[in-house]
Amino acid sequence: MTILAVPAGQCGSRKHHKATDLALSKRLVWDLLILQRRAAGWISNDAKSCFDRVVYWVAIVAMLRFGLTWRVLSSMFNMLSMATHRVPTGFGDSDKSFRPPSAVPFQGCGQGNGAGPPIWISVSSVLITMMEAMGFGFKALSAESKLVTAQCFCFVHDTDVIEAGNTVQHSAEPICPLVQAAATLWSGGIRATGGAINPENSVAPDFELHIPGLSSASEPLRRSEPDALECTLGVMLAPLENHKAQEAQLIGKAKQWAEQLQYHLLHKYDVIPLIKTTIMKKLEYPMALTTLDAAQWQDIMSPVLQVWFLLH
Repeated sequence: MTILAVPAGQCGSRKHHKATDLALSKRLVWDLLILQRRAAGWISNDAKSCFDRVVYWVAIVAMLRFGLTWRVLSSMFNMLSMATHRVPTGFGDSDKSFRPPSAVPFQGCGQGNGAGPPIWISVSSVLITMMEAMGFGFKALSAESKLVTAQCFCFVHDTDVIEAGNTVQHSAEPICPLVQAAATLWSGGIRATGGAINPENSVAPDFELHIPGLSSASEPLRRSEPDALECTLGVMLAPLENHKAQEAQLIGKAKQWAEQLQYHLLHKYDVIPLIKTTIMKKLEYPMALTTLDAAQWQDIMSPVLQVWFLLH
């Protein structure tokens, strides 16, 4: 697969790319927009069953774009279209099998198919390129006077679409139609692949937007406040960083861990490895995305240290 053909905004299912790197990029773009006082719309959306519903001919065309041959692709998708399916369980495969009820085969790459991630990378790369070609996204000059652009922040099926004003003179009101147009175009692109946006798991901070839902009818996206924390890529983030809410959420994790552990009988030499491999991993994961000071981290670590002193 040609790496240069994969947009930088697609970080899922790729070597040397982590979810925290993508989340950090989102945090830095938010900070840059605030620093430059630019209005922007942000649509965090979840694609429903993007692997299970991708249309075969869409996947084939997208993968041909990356240099795969027609013979290889036709062989794989012909096999998928003619396959007989069984349900694997802990007690073995099901006795009964099922096939497509008509001449039209089931779509989707199938659960457990190792080709699923590269198929979706190929398809989503076309969608991101489409957003760029239509002029949507965010543009800014870096400290080295280089042009930085971003249209989407994707990690597999979790995607953030951004549309920002070019200068501080562009207020939020004039860009509202552009944000709606970006949401409509992205939703239409997902539907063309066979999937759909799930409005229940999608949010638009400070904007009232509508997109075609799972039933094709126009449905509103959930609206949130700019300082409201939302779970994205396993971390809690908000466009306007909310230190108090972030600290309270991390303290809650530490207290929950402490309550579950304080009454267990452990050898004192097992306490430190346990802390390093459990709660510290949960606290380290969002650390790069926050700007909490030393005092706040002391409050967060307090329940963990209390358990350590109790068991040690």
